[in-house]
Amino acid sequence: MLKFKHVSDKISLDEVEPASEIVKRFCTGAMSYGSISLEAHTALAIAMNKLGGKSNTGEGGEQPSRMEPLPDGSMNPRRSAIKQVASGRFGVSSYYLTNADELQIKMAQGAKPGEGGELPGHKVIGDIAVTRHSTAGVGLISPPPHHDIYSIEDLAQLIHDLKNSNPGARISVKLVSEAGVGVVASGVVKGHADHVLISGHDGGTGASRWTGIKNAGLPWELGLAETHQTLVANGLRGRAVLQTDGQLKTGRDVAVACLLGAEEFGFSTAPLITLGCIMMRKCHMNTCPVGIATQDPVLREKFAGEPEHVINFFFMLAEELREIMANLGFRTITEMVGRSDMLEVDPEVVKSNEKLENIDLSLILKPASEIRPGVAQYCVEKQDHGLDMALDNKLIDLSRTAIEKQVRVFIETPIQNTNRAVGTMLSHQVTKRYHMNGLPAGTIHVKFTGSAGQSFGAFLCPGITLELEGDSNDYVGKGLSGGKIVVYPPRNSSFSPEDNIVIGNVALYGATMGEAYFNGMAAERFCVRNSGAQAVVEGIGDHGCEYMTGGTVVILGKTGRNFAAGMSGGIAYVYDVDGKFSARCNNELVDLYHVEEEDDIITLKMMIEQHRRNTESVLARDILSDFDNLLPKFVKVYPRDYKRVLESMKVEKAVAKHAKEPKMANGISVTTKKVQPDQSASRPTHVANAKKYRGFITYERESISYRDPKERVRDWKEVAIESTPGPLLNTQSARCMDCGTPFCHQESSGAGCPLGNKIPEFNELVHQNRWREALDRLLETNNFPEFTGRVCPAPCEGSCVLGIIENPVSIKSIECAIIDKGFEEGWMIPRPPLQRRKVAIVGSGPSGLAAADQLNKMGHFVTVFERADRIGGLMMYGVPNMKTDKIGVVQRRVNLMAEEGVTFVVNANVGSDPLYSIERLRSENDAVILACGATKPRDLTIPGRELSGVHFAMEFLHANTKSLLDSNLEDGKYISARGKKVVVIGGGDTGTDCIGTSIRHGCTSLVNLELLSKPPSTRAADNPWPQWPRIFRVDYGHQEAATKFGKDPRTYGVLTKRFIGDGNGKVKALEVVRVKWEKVDGRFQLKEMEGSEEIIEADLVLLAMGFLGPEATIAEKLGLEKDNRSNFKAQFGDFATSVDGVFAAGDCRRGQSLVVWAITEGRQAAAAVDKYLSRYDQNAAATGDSTPSGTGLVQPVAA
Repeated sequence: MLKFKHVSDKISLDEVEPASEIVKRFCTGAMSYGSISLEAHTALAIAMNKLGGKSNTGEGGEQPSRMEPLPDGSMNPRRSAIKQVASGRFGVSSYYLTNADELQIKMAQGAKPGEGGELPGHKVIGDIAVTRHSTAGVGLISPPPHHDIYSIEDLAQLIHDLKNSNPGARISVKLVSEAGVGVVASGVVKGHADHVLISGHDGGTGASRWTGIKNAGLPWELGLAETHQTLVANGLRGRAVLQTDGQLKTGRDVAVACLLGAEEFGFSTAPLITLGCIMMRKCHMNTCPVGIATQDPVLREKFAGEPEHVINFFFMLAEELREIMANLGFRTITEMVGRSDMLEVDPEVVKSNEKLENIDLSLILKPASEIRPGVAQYCVEKQDHGLDMALDNKLIDLSRTAIEKQVRVFIETPIQNTNRAVGTMLSHQVTKRYHMNGLPAGTIHVKFTGSAGQSFGAFLCPGITLELEGDSNDYVGKGLSGGKIVVYPPRNSSFSPEDNIVIGNVALYGATMGEAYFNGMAAERFCVRNSGAQAVVEGIGDHGCEYMTGGTVVILGKTGRNFAAGMSGGIAYVYDVDGKFSARCNNELVDLYHVEEEDDIITLKMMIEQHRRNTESVLARDILSDFDNLLPKFVKVYPRDYKRVLESMKVEKAVAKHAKEPKMANGISVTTKKVQPDQSASRPTHVANAKKYRGFITYERESISYRDPKERVRDWKEVAIESTPGPLLNTQSARCMDCGTPFCHQESSGAGCPLGNKIPEFNELVHQNRWREALDRLLETNNFPEFTGRVCPAPCEGSCVLGIIENPVSIKSIECAIIDKGFEEGWMIPRPPLQRRKVAIVGSGPSGLAAADQLNKMGHFVTVFERADRIGGLMMYGVPNMKTDKIGVVQRRVNLMAEEGVTFVVNANVGSDPLYSIERLRSENDAVILACGATKPRDLTIPGRELSGVHFAMEFLHANTKSLLDSNLEDGKYISARGKKVVVIGGGDTGTDCIGTSIRHGCTSLVNLELLSKPPSTRAADNPWPQWPRIFRVDYGHQEAATKFGKDPRTYGVLTKRFIGDGNGKVKALEVVRVKWEKVDGRFQLKEMEGSEEIIEADLVLLAMGFLGPEATIAEKLGLEKDNRSNFKAQFGDFATSVDGVFAAGDCRRGQSLVVWAITEGRQAAAAVDKYLSRYDQNAAATGDSTPSGTGLVQPVAA
């Protein structure tokens, strides 16, 4: 709805800041490693690092190897600048946080606000499991991000924690474009966020639910404008950078976002598409055919994206933006920010849609500078996080010797509850120097006395021990990363620790590694999302071990309710003091066991002993002193999937050991070695009970099979072997990937099936052996599948998504099998409708028949006029019998239509025969459709053209089929090739049909000349998917010629100069010359090659060079307008010609084309005629005339 205002003071493009500076403001979206492949994730990171922009890890972590500096000390180019932490879960460690330029807190996701997610177990493999500190094969459940942040105070605390974990990184908060987001953003900025991202409802992962994608969230424009205005109104805009994302794809999108207040811009879908994404929307199925959203090693091998693809896209986008800036008079992005006064509603867009007329965008377009003049419109200052007041500054100074020389230090200091995130900045300093391994255990030991504030020991790295005599607030040990935390009450206290709380809520949240011992109780949500830490506590509140994925927890006391909710990994041992633990445990994902296994007993006893030694716990001492008697009171909480995977690992280890193969670390493969895909030759084409999942990888294509060439050339029966229901079709249909965005029937994309056949749907029904339903689905869009299944070149297969990486699905044979079974089973029965208006159709080819079939179903009297002696047009006389049986296929359909009420008139030469004058047709019918095809052949006007023996291909084919049907060729009324040397000029299907027919006649030699160069065996660079692949093919006629004469009959790059006669008026030879094609001024031109002249003997020459359009007789009689190609002029969509009530469809309107296009045009022309005829019914109703019988009783069939 928006457009840029016209300004008079435009500037030169040279004055606009360079694209190299603009691209630094671009970021890629938060797509986690695990949801996309390592190759795709790494390509994005490399591209953005080269640009100076930022890539985002997503919340799945990042491989440590990608964060390691290069040998020369420079930054690893595979490192992502933005580390997303959601609320601090899934593999968030001190090392991860330290290696970031920006730390992003995801409060919600734009495409599905309020929804969580899940990474299925089959995608949690190898390095992904290691990176996320989880177990391979065990799914990761993810509730909504805000599930862990209950208030703005919680968020402010997390911002503070993250800033402590990496003081050099800016802290970002991702919000969703929703009503009121401006107020939320104000609170976020007041909570000291350095950066705010407003995410729009468009986009989102391919695994997002449709409910979220379709119904949740708002466009980024609304949320961005509200946020910018609200921040300006509250004087907060200068303290934070504002970014937006949500299907930004063009420079115009970026310009609008900037004018509405954004300084930075996020992209996800667009860069993935540049890497090869084809929007299959099966990201959650692990079957992405282009190796992006998959972890399957075979499919990852198909990834063809390069960082340069992303770089080029962003630079082109930046250049487009620069042009817009120049037109608006802006030299820099900074000048543009918030200048919404340069936008206005586009009246042309509003005028085109009445629904837009009542939308008022004035509040969105109101400049924020008018709301509060004089305040900053973009970020001009840094937030004050108060780090200079942190206790860690003192700890870092006291630990300098340990950090620099690894000398052990012991520090004692008091602590109070205003000291937050203690130990976090200290960990950052250690991690910066020693990376992931940190220092040796106990190198830095700090003992505190007092009450610690929130996030005590957050992200504590290896080598640091924090000992606290006293108590602590919430978030103790958040993201524990290898350090040790010990908390116990004051030694002089008189209360029983096991009955009192010593640490607050959400302790050890998202811990990845390390130890923690708490002499006393923890409050609610203990060890939520723990993925690797070992912890002992003496009692907890509600929701303990929620969403835990790893680690070991020992609870020496009572638990609250809902223990282990969402727990998918790790093990908990609970001292069931009162025998009521099972009632407090959430058993959805876990089972409870007695502690009986030796490994469990050893682990449990060892951890209790460590707890006693570190905290001097009386309870631990008492349990250990009577351990054997108290052991039956312990309950082992064991997640089912976790157990299944661990047991499977044990079996694999045993097998590997027996085979003397190397062991895998912890039973998990930590390599990402690519596996070579199976060779197609070893894959079956038909099996019993084929499996749909990964069928396109498991099975190879087998298309239509032909009879033996030596046998079939002896008859005129169909060359194709009929496909019947069975293992072959079941397997071939299993290869269909059921794409979320199928291109096979996206006729609007310029590729795929023009009819819009619902190919994935009928493929699925065939796979399920539901043939009747598959037939119904096929007939919804295609009137004559028996025609297209035999003669269509299958553009659907050319645009099949599987064709990008494999041989495409054999759609054509499946389609043909469905309709053939329909006739065989007796499902194709006449269903005559009630009728009303009269329509005449001239021509009975695929277009005319399709229009007749549709109009008849809509309830009109339809009469089809055909000038030949049989109905069918091209399908009857243009296509030879060995491709489509005339009696068993074409006449069968004509008979069915006649039984349904369509009237056919043969030998009716409309426009030439006075009995069937065009005036009579118009006077006796309410509408006329011209579907007379493009029957004017392209001639070859060279010397000798008048010689006998030179014929048009269609003349040859028509006469042959008519004689075959009339007398089985016994009447001699056809052009025979028997004993002749045949030359076919021109390729395509018609040329192939001439070859096949001549061979059946018994020609002595056969040459096929083509003017163009030989096509490549694979797609050329200028012929990308999903376009129809212009490649070298061998059709049935070529195969038969090669079998009979020992070679393919085609010769490419040949120009015929003249026909040579024998002196008696008959052709005896052709003079030809070789040509080559060269590009001149951007267009190909042929050039004759000197010395390449040649004489080719010929008794029969067939011209198969295509058609120039319809014959002119009817157009002249009607006074029809024609287009510049001499076709009948009629707009696609309404198909109305310049004469009222006369419509045109098929090849006579669009020019020579495919059968499938002819059917498409016939169907749509029928819909246009029905709409035209509805005027009569409306006028009759208005005047009170009686309505014809049947009106309103038949539902119109949509085109």
